[in-house]
Amino acid sequence: MSDGALRFECVMEPNGRWMVWDVRLDLPAQFSALALIGLCHDEAVSLCSLLNETGSETGSKEARQSRAS
Repeated sequence: MSDGALRFECVMEPNGRWMVWDVRLDLPAQFSALALIGLCHDEAVSLCSLLNETGSETGSKEARQSRAS
């Protein structure tokens, strides 16, 4: 992933709902320990924008810890 690329993107799930995908970790994004899956389109877009604007680094630490366990 290049430095200018966005870390989070919206992806449609097979059931028609949406998730926020963490491109860096290749996992669904997390916000406050909740996986951002099963969202309506507007929710996913809003959360994706918020995470890309803030550059949420805390989510990556939590995800690494949960993957390690």
